Amino acid sequence: MNSEPMSRTVKRLGLTLLVCWFVPSTCVAVSLGSVGALQALTAEPTSIPGDPPIDILLGGALCGWLFILIGFCGFFVARHEADPIVRLWRRVLPPLTVLSLLALSPTVAQVGGRHFGEWRRLKSLLRENEARVQQMIGRTEGSLSEEESALVRAWFLEHPVSLRFESEPEPVRIRLMHSTPPYVGVDFGRGRNAVFDPVTMLCLYSD
Repeated sequence: MNSEPMSRTVKRLGLTLLVCWFVPSTCVAVSLGSVGALQALTAEPTSIPGDPPIDILLGGALCGWLFILIGFCGFFVARHEADPIVRLWRRVLPPLTVLSLLALSPTVAQVGGRHFGEWRRLKSLLRENEARVQQMIGRTEGSLSEEESALVRAWFLEHPVSLRFESEPEPVRIRLMHSTPPYVGVDFGRGRNAVFDPVTMLCLYSD
């Protein structure tokens, strides 16, 4: 007897949730597309091949796309084809999401490229030397003491680790940069330094 009113209530609740997801999803897609376009128009060559703002932008974009994807799942399984909000979602969000992906594709390519070619070798060196520092101090985390920092710096002075980058006139060097993990970073020369996560290769710090 109460199945039909209950069904209408569930349908109404479901559509309300879809509307609540549609509005922020649209805002996220438009924002990502706008930021990507602005980044492409105003970006200047960085002094080093690492730039934390770009990496932060990519992290935010990934969260935004995940948010939109969750909404996609709900809308594409919705059975109420005639509902305007469902039709609007399917007509508006896919092209906006594609545009945001295209606008941010240079950023994705820049960060993603750090896992290939000469960057792949750099990633390997960072991981090897991060593990070496951990072995020298006897632990995998925590702040280095002054004695430990001096010990690690002395080791890198005696055993320099370098890698040739095609874009750099001189080999870049791996050395101790932080007293907290990740301990090692990249010295690009001429006062340019950067610290990368040795797994994701996201730039955590640069100057």
